[in-house]
Amino acid sequence: MAGTSVLGGVPFRVAVAMLALGAFLTGPVASWLRIKADKLPLPLKAPLSQLDESRLYPYRVVARQVLEPEIVEALGTDQYLYWTLEDTSVEPTDPLRYANLFVTYDTGGRNLVPHRPDVCFLGAGYEPAQPHENIRIDVGRLPDGESRLPVRVCTFRKTALHDHSKVSVVYTFHANGRFVNDPYRVRMIVNAPTCTHAYFSKAEVSFPGATREQTVEGAKKLFRIVLPILLENHWPDFDAAERESEQR
Repeated sequence: MAGTSVLGGVPFRVAVAMLALGAFLTGPVASWLRIKADKLPLPLKAPLSQLDESRLYPYRVVARQVLEPEIVEALGTDQYLYWTLEDTSVEPTDPLRYANLFVTYDTGGRNLVPHRPDVCFLGAGYEPAQPHENIRIDVGRLPDGESRLPVRVCTFRKTALHDHSKVSVVYTFHANGRFVNDPYRVRMIVNAPTCTHAYFSKAEVSFPGATREQTVEGAKKLFRIVLPILLENHWPDFDAAERESEQR
């Protein structure tokens, strides 16, 4: 059309603006996003295998399980603790006499995915015996000020032809300095674009032969003892690491 310049039209100005925005996003912003997407690892203060047994009373360690290499590979981390504990304060016939404590730790990388009993038990020949629950249990006051611990409770049934035994599991995550019982929320926390570092640790307990209700009660007692040790001696200080990275 006479008197109209294509270079001065609205479509051209929009195209120029989009090109400028694209150049900006592929420059400093892209660099920033790449740093935040690939999380820096945070090492444990001390290996989980060095957990102070003297602080576990009235529990004592009766077995230390070593996972098969293929299980460790599927787990995605070789940083774990899998102990069988004996509660010396209860009767030998008490269903809470023996406990399995399973703690794992994973950190760094991209798109961290927490492994959890909800899925792992299904691959081991179990099925859910009832709906899983997210609840809070009283564990006293932990070093970080938490007292009502968010946990997830799962009960499974063996699917073998002549074995329909049940097992209940109670677990919680400690992700980037926070206790969480929802695996999907864990993923949101550790993959948040505003965080430079990322880690999550799962603390899981079960009691062979105990009912679901008994397992929850046993978890209260055991977590009240174990979690302060993990917080003080093993899990990293996430907030301090983030502050230090911001000052660089």
